[in-house]
Amino acid sequence: MKDYFGYQGKRVVITGAASGIGQAAAWLLVELGAEVYALDIKEVSVPVKHYINTNLMEKDSIDAATRKMPDNIYALFNCAGLPGPPFSNLEVMLVNFVGHRHLTETLLTQINNGGAIVSIASTTGTFWRKNLNTISKLLATRSFDEARAWLETNSEANNGYVFSKKCIVAYAKARAADLAKRHIRINCLSPASTDTPMLPIATKIYGKEVIDAHSPIGRPATSEEMAEPFIFLNSNLARFISGHNLLVDYGWAATAEIS
Repeated sequence: MKDYFGYQGKRVVITGAASGIGQAAAWLLVELGAEVYALDIKEVSVPVKHYINTNLMEKDSIDAATRKMPDNIYALFNCAGLPGPPFSNLEVMLVNFVGHRHLTETLLTQINNGGAIVSIASTTGTFWRKNLNTISKLLATRSFDEARAWLETNSEANNGYVFSKKCIVAYAKARAADLAKRHIRINCLSPASTDTPMLPIATKIYGKEVIDAHSPIGRPATSEEMAEPFIFLNSNLARFISGHNLLVDYGWAATAEIS
């Protein structure tokens, strides 16, 4: 069969490959013939090319991981994430956004022209424009340490999870035009409620009614149902898509828009 996705023999990097959507995506990438470099703080069970223990809360850990990765990277998949308590808002922001941004910007010198980047956002990040003034201040920071210092002194980002997802969407849109000069695409995927290890925690934080409301067909998505469009966005099949936030929610947002 023709390699329509274009991953055969390509080097890819994925975070959060130990569980959930990241694990499902890593399995799919391996099956599609990619050379997978997996970053996670937990051991990865998927038979990837190389597993690198990485803590996205720590700049030094991210930098050490990037030094272990080769050049000629085709695609980056930012999938690791924290849901909220018991983690602090700062910890959530560091993992979900600041750490991923630092990883992305650092790896840009190793990503091929014509490559692609995709990050996991959330349906909760859909309304990022409402917080654009605050988000822009964080996006204006130029380093991991500067971003952390901003977060430590600004109460605007008092909802770590929701704010982090809004930042992911805004960051992808803000970087799309500049990265297009190198023919590098950047997108994000916003899943509805998904049956991952994070779901019980999210249900406890936000309530079952809120979680169920994001599941229009009466059940959460499986990790595989989110991994597939996630993989699609960095694939050759999506080669003219950039700066896009793909909502994968079985019509939840569409229903909300016309209600």
